[in-house]
Amino acid sequence: MTTEIELKYLIPANHEDNDAVVDKITAMLTKQNTTFTLDKKQLNNNYFDNKELALRKMDIGLRIRGVDQKYEQTVKTAGKVIGCLHQRPEYNVALKDNHLDLLLFPEDIWPVNVDVVKLQKSLQVIFNTDFFRHTWLITQTNSVIELALDRGEICSAPNIETLAINELEIELVSGNEQALFVLAEQLMAVVQMQPGKLSKAARGYALYHQRDKS
Repeated sequence: MTTEIELKYLIPANHEDNDAVVDKITAMLTKQNTTFTLDKKQLNNNYFDNKELALRKMDIGLRIRGVDQKYEQTVKTAGKVIGCLHQRPEYNVALKDNHLDLLLFPEDIWPVNVDVVKLQKSLQVIFNTDFFRHTWLITQTNSVIELALDRGEICSAPNIETLAINELEIELVSGNEQALFVLAEQLMAVVQMQPGKLSKAARGYALYHQRDKS
């Protein structure tokens, strides 16, 4: 188990394209003589729940992420959001394919009296997110930070309005939490961004409810 600690910021829809944002961030880091590596990947994420939204009621998020034909299932349990700072316990397990196996997670992450096998049989994909992610792995003094620029969409069903993803996530890999705020302040000087309080999963559930009412 790890604790995800990150700042989330939204980029306005009318902002310049992401290639320009990537160039600006890279130029800023280079000018500061910051040590970093830059990567780009396409991420496909399927989020699961059942018709009763049992996972949502437990404050649990469950997804399978696919990257380059490799799969990983993730559970995020109850955490807290203060402003744009998100903190949640996270459990990740590699998979051979894109099929769920809840028994691979620790037993103690589930509430008492939950039948995990029965729960898994009831689950289905209720929404998905597809986006390109530019990632800077940054070393600053005694801290390592993953800065991610995501652009894509959230989709719940065909013919239902999608939600745009265009955001920056600043996640602490190791070190001092304060380093996140220092980097965020530096980014504000070169990128238009505003605090984001809702995770992709929370936005996906909102879209699912919209579909359910239609």
